[in-house]
Amino acid sequence: MDAETIAGLIGLAIGLLVLLALSIFESRTYRREHDGEGMLHHWVTHQQMHRPHWMRRRH
Repeated sequence: MDAETIAGLIGLAIGLLVLLALSIFESRTYRREHDGEGMLHHWVTHQQMHRPHWMRRRH
């Protein structure tokens, strides 16, 4: 491996760590502002409302 490849891999690793840290921070902030409801749970419940009635799960 040459120096450019190593530098690219280090930059990629740093970028992924920053993305992960921001995602965790955003998720915690969202959960705090919405009474403990997670983003994924919020998204899934709202997507079910927009599906046709024949696609909704019946209990």
